[in-house]
Amino acid sequence: MSVRMQLPSGVVGPDVLEIVSEVISLTCITVLGVAMGSKTYGEQIKTVNYGRVLVILLYFLSWAFATTSVVLVSTNNNNMISCTLAMLTCDIFYAGSKVAIYAWLVERVHLVTAVKTTRLKTCEYRVHVLLLCPYIIIFALMLAYRNIYLEPDGKCTIGLQPVASVPLLLFNLYLTWLFMRPLMNVGRNSRMDWRRSRLYKLARRTLVASLVSLLVSFANVLVVVITQGHERGLVCLTMCTVDVTVNVVTVHWVTTSTSRKNKDPRQKAVNRADNTATEIMTFDTGEPGTKSQKIIKNSSPMPHIDSLSYDNDSDSGRSIQTSNTSAKPLHRY
Repeated sequence: MSVRMQLPSGVVGPDVLEIVSEVISLTCITVLGVAMGSKTYGEQIKTVNYGRVLVILLYFLSWAFATTSVVLVSTNNNNMISCTLAMLTCDIFYAGSKVAIYAWLVERVHLVTAVKTTRLKTCEYRVHVLLLCPYIIIFALMLAYRNIYLEPDGKCTIGLQPVASVPLLLFNLYLTWLFMRPLMNVGRNSRMDWRRSRLYKLARRTLVASLVSLLVSFANVLVVVITQGHERGLVCLTMCTVDVTVNVVTVHWVTTSTSRKNKDPRQKAVNRADNTATEIMTFDTGEPGTKSQKIIKNSSPMPHIDSLSYDNDSDSGRSIQTSNTSAKPLHRY
């Protein structure tokens, strides 16, 4: 006796595209989980600063989006509630991860372009933070002008209408130029020793991170504009999942120190001095008279990064003494 299972009218079973989407999403969840575990392992609350909070927040929001989307992909068909939740997931977790990475990029640009200057005293930093405010307006447009409906065969279709997608596309394009311009000019007029410093490597990696993150987001939003907001839900969720995963992998590459150790003690001395200089000059953001500045006043004099010579043993010795005050390497965050 054979039993045939009949699906109710209008219900769409899992097709090849849905299976591929779930496999991609599960792979991205694994990558995000490993990255988040690697970043938070051994971390103590007392060592967490603003930059590290942004990185961990980016990891969490990206992981939350990928986890939620893989559940919604498997329930999108002929399910209006799941279709609506898919759009809300994009509006909340995906948009939140974008705000986090933009704030992190603002921090990195400040780190490599405004040495010895606190954040709020830098005009460029204030402008960058102010330019994040239009995202509130774009977020409101995303909530008001969106497409959520089911096809006759039960497939979920979501997307943003041109009123919301075009401003988002232009905003991403403008941010790309905004972050590229200062990073490409860093150290252009400096001496050759600048290219040997850790701060130069930091600027170069930040430039790569900005380029990858912003261009991937730009391409994703461009697809939404081309489709005019009529995109199958699982395709939209999968593309956004890949988007946030690429961003996290890029940020993880930038903020994780290389495992290869330089065996030259003089090079180690220079690298440690660079870490100390950038740590003290840029991340101690207290106002005048605060505890952080008192520590700087009481510490031993710090040699200038460019003045560290590779052929001078006395300079290397002073660099090693300076490195005793350094904390966790700054380029990790």
